[in-house]
Amino acid sequence: MIRPVHSDDAPLLEEGFSRLSAESRRLRFLADKPRLTPAELHYFTRVDHHDHEAIGALDARDGRGLGIARFIRDPDEPDVAEVAVAVVDDWQQRGLGAELLHRLFVRAREEGVRRFTALVDEDNQAVTGLLASTGAEVRVTEHGAGAITFEIEPRPEGRGAELQHLLRAVGRGQVTVPAAIRDAIARLVPERFHTPV
Repeated sequence: MIRPVHSDDAPLLEEGFSRLSAESRRLRFLADKPRLTPAELHYFTRVDHHDHEAIGALDARDGRGLGIARFIRDPDEPDVAEVAVAVVDDWQQRGLGAELLHRLFVRAREEGVRRFTALVDEDNQAVTGLLASTGAEVRVTEHGAGAITFEIEPRPEGRGAELQHLLRAVGRGQVTVPAAIRDAIARLVPERFHTPV
């Protein structure tokens, strides 16, 4: 089950964190991280779902936390947010991280976020591969001190751009469409855009 993180999810987050290996914690936090402090648990679960969003995955059988993905908007660039994802060790390499990231991208679009940054340990091949598998445009913007900064620009969802190109081609007469489809499209166009015949 995948859902937004709630303010009362601190125990779930803490328990899930305890199931990350020391190496997974190091790769996620870029440092040794034996535990989350009460202040961190508060910060990670008190999200406003606009500038700070977090989506968690729970095991439907026992309700335990399996993974979490979050974005935090850059206050200086409102269409940019930093993104992070973590999945408990026994659920890694099963596609959960990709699903969490996909859903987070969808939520971000709803909130006006179009681009992301991610600070990733240079040894974190799993996250590097995950970013590459999203279909997004991924660029390295900085590499040093054992970490890589990525800029990620997900492709727009749906067929909007392709539909726009098709409609323009129809309008220019480059594509012939059956009368029924042409008439249906014409009914969708506001009257003020109709040209006199």
